[in-house]
Amino acid sequence: MIQKIELPYRLDALEPYYNAETLNIHYNTLYKGYVENYNKIQEQLKNAREKNDFENIKCLEKNLSFQGSGVILHELFFTNMKPQSRYEMGERLYSQINKDFGSFNAFKNQFNEASKTVEASRMGTFSMGTKI
Repeated sequence: MIQKIELPYRLDALEPYYNAETLNIHYNTLYKGYVENYNKIQEQLKNAREKNDFENIKCLEKNLSFQGSGVILHELFFTNMKPQSRYEMGERLYSQINKDFGSFNAFKNQFNEASKTVEASRMGTFSMGTKI
């Protein structure tokens, strides 16, 4: 069973970017629901294994993946957002974004539009690797 992480700041700490009401909804309703549903599905999978009944395995695993990604995305959000933090993008990252997308604004537009299409959460992540 997974547990909710503690929010590392007060609900109003991210204002003016996220107000307390929005953060409260994400932490105490959405994130809480993802954690609870993930745990319920884990229990259902355990019961299926014990009974050797895998009739609904595809549905259970799809739902586990969805709920688990909701947990992960919210935890990434909660732990990476910081009150009054200033992040300066490194030159290497800035150059790579310009090379791959043409400009930072083009990257930002594509990232925002792609994030809008994520089922339920509308959250997106960005990472940079050296392999691909």
